Amino acid sequence: MMRSIRDRLSPQIEGMTLEEELEWLASQELTDPFLRRLREKAAQQDDAAAAASRGR
Repeated sequence: MMRSIRDRLSPQIEGMTLEEELEWLASQELTDPFLRRLREKAAQQDDAAAAASRGR
């Protein structure tokens, strides 16, 4: 299952920066539970990075 998800996503995000990947992921309508968890984790990391940069 993971391999099929990776194989489907890789061509779509190839060449994107991390910021572009995060924007792409946030814009997707997710019915796949794995991708939903991935988007939630990415959002948490983005929030943590923003908080860290504000604290500097």
